[in-house]
Amino acid sequence: MNSENRYPVTASLFMLREIKNRQEKVSRGYQLLKKKAEALRIRGRQAAAELATTQAILGHALREAYISLAAIKFTNGESNALVLENVGEAQIRVQRVPENISGVATVSLQVLEDTTANDSLRYAGLGAGGHRTTETKKAFREAIKILIRFASLRSNCVLLDEAIKSALRKVNGIEKVIMPKLRNTENYILMEMDEREREEFHRLKMVKAKKNLGQPLLKSKSNRKFPFGDSDKAKSSLESIDNHLESLEICSCPTLSTTTVSAGDFKPVCYPHNWDDEDLLF
Repeated sequence: MNSENRYPVTASLFMLREIKNRQEKVSRGYQLLKKKAEALRIRGRQAAAELATTQAILGHALREAYISLAAIKFTNGESNALVLENVGEAQIRVQRVPENISGVATVSLQVLEDTTANDSLRYAGLGAGGHRTTETKKAFREAIKILIRFASLRSNCVLLDEAIKSALRKVNGIEKVIMPKLRNTENYILMEMDEREREEFHRLKMVKAKKNLGQPLLKSKSNRKFPFGDSDKAKSSLESIDNHLESLEICSCPTLSTTTVSAGDFKPVCYPHNWDDEDLLF
C-alpha cells in the first residue's frame, strides 16, 4: 500500500480503535457540513431572488423620482443650491442588525425614519408648485428606503456566496482526501495484524511439528536394553552411535532444512515426507 495515501501509524489494536473513532467523527462532521452547505444554498437562492425583485423596483422608483425632480425644475427653476444650503438633521437613518444564517454571521440594514427631525424645507415651494415638491420628497424618500434594502440584500448575497464556497471546499476536502486516507490506514492496520497472526500460527505449527519429530526418538531410547549390562562404557558407546545416526539422518534428509530468524527461533522450512496433516493439528 502506498504510504503517501495513508497516515503514518503503527499497526495495533489501539491505533485501530483511534482510526475508527476518527472516522466516526469525520463522517458526522461531513454530514453536518453537507447540511450546512445545502441550507446556505437555499438561503442564498432566496436572497438572490429578493435582490433581483428589489433591483427592478429600485430602478422604477429612481426613474419616477427623477421625473418628479425634472417637473420641479420646470416649475420652480433650479433649486439645488437652496437644498444644499439648508441641509439639517437626517430624517432617515440606517440601523445595523446582526443575523446568523446557518452559522454565518451577516448584517441586515434596517431603515429608521425620524419624524422628530427638523425639516428645513417644509415650506419650500408654497409660492408655486408646492404639491410637486411634496411628491418629489416622498418619491426620493421611498427610493432611499429601497436602496438601503438593496444594499442589505447585496451584502448578504456576497457573504452567503463566500460561506457556500468555503463549506463546499471543506466538504470536498473531507470526501476526497481525509476519508480515503482514513480508510486506507484502517485497511493497512488490518492487513498487518492479519499477517502477524498468520506468522504466529505458522511459528506455533512449526514448534508442534518439531516436538512430534522428537517423540519417536525418545521412545526408542527409553525402550532400548543394554546387552552388556549397565556398564558406563556400553552406555557411552551407544550414545555416541545414536548421536552419529541422528547427524546422518539430519544431513541425509533432502526435504528438511533449518533457518534462524531475527528473534532467534528455530524454524524448519520444509516438512519430512512421512508427516500427516493430523500430526500438525493442535
